[in-house]
This record gives sequence, C-alpha cells and structure tokens, in this order.
Amino acid sequence: MPGNKLCPVCGIVKRVNREHEWLGNGTIVQRANCDHRMVFIEIENLAKTFSGVEEIIGMSIDRVIVEAKRRATFDFVDHTLPGIVKVIVRLVGMSPVIRNITALGSVMGYGNIQLISVKNTHSKESIVKISIKEPYSVPLFCGDLAGAFNAVRRRQVAVDFEELAPDYFLITGHISQHPLELQERLQAKFYEHKPGDISFDKCPECSGPAILSEYRWDLERGVIENKERGRRMVLVGPAAIDAVMDELEKELGDSIPHVIVEAQRRFIKTGFYTVDEVASEELFRTQLALRGLGNMRDIEWSEGGLRIRLENPCLIPIIVGMALGFFEITSGIEGHADWEQSEDGDLLVDISS
Repeated sequence: MPGNKLCPVCGIVKRVNREHEWLGNGTIVQRANCDHRMVFIEIENLAKTFSGVEEIIGMSIDRVIVEAKRRATFDFVDHTLPGIVKVIVRLVGMSPVIRNITALGSVMGYGNIQLISVKNTHSKESIVKISIKEPYSVPLFCGDLAGAFNAVRRRQVAVDFEELAPDYFLITGHISQHPLELQERLQAKFYEHKPGDISFDKCPECSGPAILSEYRWDLERGVIENKERGRRMVLVGPAAIDAVMDELEKELGDSIPHVIVEAQRRFIKTGFYTVDEVASEELFRTQLALRGLGNMRDIEWSEGGLRIRLENPCLIPIIVGMALGFFEITSGIEGHADWEQSEDGDLLVDISS
C-alpha cells in the first residue's frame, strides 16, 4: 500500500515512525499534534477488560463502547480536519475518507478493512458497506466509523454489523439526510506531560525505537504481533478508551472504576503476562513506557504491600488493576488497591494485603 513501507532494518512501518514519537516521559504522541496521545497496547487486554466488566455487571456494554468511541472520534476529527477538507469531501463523496481509514487501519493494527459499496451518496440516505477481517474491536471500530462520518458529513449516522464468518464482519453505515443535532461535546481529555528521562535505542535506518523490532507489521492483514509471544497489538488513542470508562461510570455509577480494576486484575491473573516481564523496576518502567502508559517514577515493595507513583498516566483503572494483578501473582496473596491522582497529575497506587 502506498506510503506504508516497512523499514528494511527494524521492520517498523515507516508511517508509524513518521507520524508518532515515543517521548522520554512515558508517552506516545502524534508528531503533528503533541496534545494527541496514543497507546500501544495488547488487543486482548482491552477485549478481556471489557468482557470482564460485562461479566461482573451482568450486561452488554457494546452500546456504550460504540457511542463513547463515536463521540471521541467525532471530537478528534472535527478539531483536526481542516474545514476546507470537510467541505471538499462533502462535495466529492466519502471515498477519500474511507480510503484513509483503510490505509490507517493496516498501519495501526485495526484489521483488514475493505470498502464494499457506497450508495446514494447525495440522496436522502447514504448507505456505506465495509468489510473488516480480524478487527481489533468491532464496537470500537463501529464507533470510529460513525464518528468520522459525523464529523465530515455533519449527518446523523447509525452503524450496525453482521458476522459473515469467524472474525469477518460486514459493517453497514446509514448516513441520514438529517443534520447532526446539537449534542453534549466530550470534554477534551487533558493529560499531564511532565518531562522524563526514558530513552529507547534508535534504529540506525529510520530512527524509530529499536525495541519495536520485536513486533511484526502484517499490512495485508492489518495486524501487529509480538514476534516471540504472538500477542496482537494496536495503536489507539487512550482518550477514546478513557471516554468509554467515563461513559460507563456516568450510566452505571461510581463503582465502575473498581469494576474495571477487578476485571483487569482477573485478566492479569490468567497468566497472559508473565512475571519475568516485570522482573525488575527498570524492566517494568520500560514496558509501561513502550505502551505509552506513563513514566513510573517510584515503586516500593514491602512485606504485604506495593506502592507506585506514575507520572503522565492514562487508562488509570486498567493500570491499577494491572498493578494489583502483578502484586498477587508475585506475592501469592490477595491484595486491595487504593489510588488517587495528585494535584500535579501523578497516579499514586497503594496496594495492601
């Protein structure tokens, strides 16, 4: 695919390195907009966290995921896409937007996305059909699609999906002639960006983080995998995932952060991650920074306890649940997690037995 070439030395997609930067403060940002943060995270982590929440509360959260992701994507595209581009797209049709989504999907690990058809683009109702194989998340992708169409077409959008075969879906978008109604805008998620001293060795060819050579980009499938462990990864904005968690809390109550912590704790204890991956403070710090989850400044183990201070955090309930799960695996005892954010944005986690 044009523009999506692999570095001949490390194998990183050049577009990823060209458009993103792994900073020394434990964050990943877009080079063109350093306020837009990304995370590089295992898909199974997100999927099992969502399904774990569903198991605990006894109901599907797909509708909440789609709606929160739609609003987050709408907000991002609406603020970043130049007005003249949106006008041009409304005149010439949605194909350019869909082509960009397809190209982006193969690079970011979203899956193999193909446009099936666009009908009645300028009539009463537009119908767009897209197939996706090995999607990173069906509800998150549906939200991506709806939000992008909202921002460009300024029309109401309904999206549904049908599984045609295992891991192969048909996504249908109904774009109405009715204007997008005034709605509550998502509050822009502000992440602290304290400086840091984390450094990754650079690839001599593309200058990207050499540690990414541990991952394989399969552009035809739209899949990123860890070469050794086979885990699938995705590059996604944490603001969208945080929006999902915030929306769940608004709808279902203030116990939701604790439910997410518990879902993540259960996931960690399945053994998906191994203790040797966090065998030392420096290794744990590197793994968090590689994923863009923040800069671990302090970690203190005591008899029956663990304390962590993390600068520039995101996905806070997931991180807390991760710390709790690793504590229980390492210590062999059950733990309890308390956490708070300091006035300057640091995440403080206190785990006790």
